[in-house]
Amino acid sequence: MDADARLPAFRGQPQAPTPTEVGDLPEASISTSNLPGETPVPLLELPPELIQQILSFLSAQDLARLSATCRSLAEHATNGLLWANIINSYLPEPIHDPGVFNSFRDLYAAHHPCWFIPRHKIWFSDTEHTGNLILARYDHRRGVIEGYRVISERRSHQFQIWDCNPDVIIQTFNPRVRLWLDDPVLLLKNLRERQPWHLPGETRMPMALESQHVFSAFSLCSAHLSPNLESAKQWPPQTIPSNHRINRDLDIEAPHQERYPRQVDDLSEHAFRIRRWANFRLGGNLFGASSPNVTLSTFATLDPKLYTPTRMKPYQGIWVGDYSAHGCEFLLFLQRGREDEHASPAETSVSEETIPQYSLEAVKLTGDPNVPRGELSFVADDTGPGGLLRIADETLFQGARIVRCRGHVAGLGFRDDTFIPSQLILISPECVAHYWESMGHISYYRRLDIDALLRI
Repeated sequence: MDADARLPAFRGQPQAPTPTEVGDLPEASISTSNLPGETPVPLLELPPELIQQILSFLSAQDLARLSATCRSLAEHATNGLLWANIINSYLPEPIHDPGVFNSFRDLYAAHHPCWFIPRHKIWFSDTEHTGNLILARYDHRRGVIEGYRVISERRSHQFQIWDCNPDVIIQTFNPRVRLWLDDPVLLLKNLRERQPWHLPGETRMPMALESQHVFSAFSLCSAHLSPNLESAKQWPPQTIPSNHRINRDLDIEAPHQERYPRQVDDLSEHAFRIRRWANFRLGGNLFGASSPNVTLSTFATLDPKLYTPTRMKPYQGIWVGDYSAHGCEFLLFLQRGREDEHASPAETSVSEETIPQYSLEAVKLTGDPNVPRGELSFVADDTGPGGLLRIADETLFQGARIVRCRGHVAGLGFRDDTFIPSQLILISPECVAHYWESMGHISYYRRLDIDALLRI
């Protein structure tokens, strides 16, 4: 079998060999070591259980290539446990049967090469101003990879009194955060079943909204990035640490190798694109490039270490904040410092005297027309003793550390943006408050439980 065999679902995108194509090999591919008078392959002399143990260390692509060497190894490489282990390495919770597919090998091939999407699970887009935050998962019941938008709804507000300044407006914030299950953003069924494509390199995602003449297409991203590409055309933005940026600007002048991956080695496993458009024409090509109202969104993921809290960085994570008239927005809290980040929790202890001088930056994963997605919302340069203003003794924030901060504000369209003095009230690793001094307003932020949302 050709090692550069193409995956049928992605027209014009050569991929790694497909596991389901290794079942019936031609006679020419049978190893001569199985013929009389020839020396047998030492590997095949091992007990079957040892061969299976050795093969368990191989990737899916290596198993497919191995299957092309001889019939005996092809039979070993079809073992369901091997493919189950590969699939479960991408999933947060293991599955024990192939579900709607005939075998685990068929299941893997059905979603190759998109298993990285449920593995990374958190994806945020470059949609102008507002952005979009989705959570992706594999639905074993239906055999699809799906992604849903995370939304947050305010519950009834109650005003709170701040003893330090009764003129400051404080409203409670206990949002209802959930996945918007009525309108999936991503829906990948069996990718080996050809779907009409919108553009070369894309595959159509048939969804319920097609009844309303709204169509969606999915495409992979190339890992190639021109070294001189300006930061405004890269995703994720420079405010988020990442070693895997891609070109989000697919204009006609973009290098071809940056538009779509041509080989599996060119594929980025940290980004993908979704095109959505409306077409109300009767007849004609519904999936042509000339369709009106086309929007193209590039989605990137986050390194887990950026949103996983530690003993020394208790505030790192994904949070939801109250932005008044703009509604609820999602943010990535990053803590940076000079301390040894490799120290284990057992080796470190945090006390009032040894609180590290970590900064706390809030990057908007979703935004608004004033301060859009990808921008900083606020920055506390030092959450340690150097930035401490006081320990709150008032009833509302009893015992909370209050540190110096700078809040990011701007006019409509992100014009005349500037940072203004503010205070960050560190209530707990699950809740913080931000005092916008010149505005006379305190807003709350609460941590999201990503795993709980995915289980719903």
